[in-house]
Amino acid sequence: MILARLDVGNVRNIASAHIDLAPGANLLLGPNGSGKTALLEAVHMLIRGRSFRGGRPDALLRRGEERVEVGAGLRDAGLGDVRLFYRRSLGGRAELRRDGKPVRQLSEIAGLLPIQLLLPDLADLVFGGPAGRRQWLDWGVFHVKHGHAGTLRGYARALRHRNTLLKARDHRTLPSWTAQLAELGDQLAEAREAYFDDAQAEVQAALAALDEDLAIDFSYARGWREGALADALANDFDWDCRTGTTHSGPHRADVEMTCGGEAASATLSRGQGKALASALLLGQAQRLDAQGRPSLFLIDDVGAELDDAHSERFYGRLAAMGSQIIATSANPAASAMLGAGMGGRVFHVKHGQFDPAG
Repeated sequence: MILARLDVGNVRNIASAHIDLAPGANLLLGPNGSGKTALLEAVHMLIRGRSFRGGRPDALLRRGEERVEVGAGLRDAGLGDVRLFYRRSLGGRAELRRDGKPVRQLSEIAGLLPIQLLLPDLADLVFGGPAGRRQWLDWGVFHVKHGHAGTLRGYARALRHRNTLLKARDHRTLPSWTAQLAELGDQLAEAREAYFDDAQAEVQAALAALDEDLAIDFSYARGWREGALADALANDFDWDCRTGTTHSGPHRADVEMTCGGEAASATLSRGQGKALASALLLGQAQRLDAQGRPSLFLIDDVGAELDDAHSERFYGRLAAMGSQIIATSANPAASAMLGAGMGGRVFHVKHGQFDPAG
């Protein structure tokens, strides 16, 4: 599935924009503050329900306006044309529609189009905490295993209730929430581990293509040592009660990466970290692509995520996969960096207006 058309209204400094996108590379070229990143935010908000910048949803609203609106036309050889529409009024709830019909679960839209997000802080996927790596893992599982979003929601709810009861020292319903947490936690860990085992080959292949001298060992740490989660929770019970929090479970899982026996975050340079993080996203995209789920790459500030040599290899692999890209840059040379043969289109951006070159 590809994103063929975008209609954006009142997102940051974009008053109104209507853009026909190429199935390959789309470069948004313009100075800082012109609206390039805001367009990426609009796409991310439409597909995943929120901005990748975080913060309150109202922060995206153009000053003086009452509501944000984002529409999109998606095209798929099997599903045909799909029309999406997102609206959020100031201080109100989001309205999401697919082909004119209300959508109740955001996961219904997110499941249509996998997104690989490359921001200037890409290396944080390696050097940052485990939450980002869990999110990378969960998005991969989400796109290949039906019901994963529901399992995640259920686990988060059970964990929240259990921690509340632990803090309040209220043990009346603690056993039932603990049992629910254990059951969902085992399901979550099993799904993550299965996906991780399957995706490792693609990630290693992507890493070898980007930097053949960078040898990384990967392992999945599920968030507790051995056996069923119920046993780990029973062993931790006194500890959990004293501290008011749950110490074992998938909420503490991580994708561990080592280089020469040491943690990659402690030994790699910033540039190597970016290459490794890029390999994680590229490997995931290749895994999903092999299952008929091509990804949309949203890339903010082309050239910031990788040096020239790594960029050439990275975009060469994207071209070979036929991936769709929406990328931003203030540098006119970025059009060459995206590589040849991608069916590219360049848009000159100024004051929230997107004018196609040529």
